[in-house]
Amino acid sequence: MTNRTVLLMVAFAGFGGFAARAAEPATTERSPYLRPEFAKLFDAVTFRVGFDDRSMAPDMAEGPKYAPTVFGSHDNRHPAPQFAPGLVGEALVLGTGGAMYPREGNVLLERRGAIALWVKPQEWQRPNDGNCVFAMTTNSTFYLQRQGPMFDDDGRLQRHEAVMYLARPPEDRFATLTAPSVWENGTWHLLAANWSWPTMELSVDGKPFDVVSLSATPEEGTFGGLVLGDRSGELRGLLDEVLAFRRPLVIEEVQLLWSLKQ
Repeated sequence: MTNRTVLLMVAFAGFGGFAARAAEPATTERSPYLRPEFAKLFDAVTFRVGFDDRSMAPDMAEGPKYAPTVFGSHDNRHPAPQFAPGLVGEALVLGTGGAMYPREGNVLLERRGAIALWVKPQEWQRPNDGNCVFAMTTNSTFYLQRQGPMFDDDGRLQRHEAVMYLARPPEDRFATLTAPSVWENGTWHLLAANWSWPTMELSVDGKPFDVVSLSATPEEGTFGGLVLGDRSGELRGLLDEVLAFRRPLVIEEVQLLWSLKQ
């Protein structure tokens, strides 16, 4: 086996460089990624969590360490993450917990890279609601999340509802990309976040990237471990098909991922 360690590998059997531990082979019906047009894209994948075995274990990991630390919700209503039918196979129920993953070799945040993930809101409220984290780092220097709206008792807007991509090097302000979130409950959406520091890019639902830049390039060690999932205790929706890449994505590749919804 090469340095590309593969766990619970069903969806990617047949791609060069990967070994499978699963007892039965994948089929095109079970894995849409086996379509030929995905082959070049998956050459750049370093990490995948698909939740299809109803666990937080990664399906694919390039780094030498890959075992996650799993946790339930903060309020102990959910002692462990919960799962439900997702976009592809199973999905994580947001609000019930998540996991922290070692990033060494898996998610290259201090270099060039990208993360793509799918979110299905199910209990997003308006006009007032809390935040919902999809992915973040343990030292709070990288976020993909939904910011809930907030109005005061007189109906004045205190906080906009938005989908947010935030990053911050030490001793610097956050750089933030936001997209207005008018997402309806029950609909799948795709987020693709690129970084080629100091530049950050965000695409929502296969649309062109928005771009912003940090004032400084993050140094090695800026970002903590990767955390997937929300621990609020409130059932917030579903998270599925988290993919990390060793380079930024181009819009045609994001649109290819977006075609999974079709």
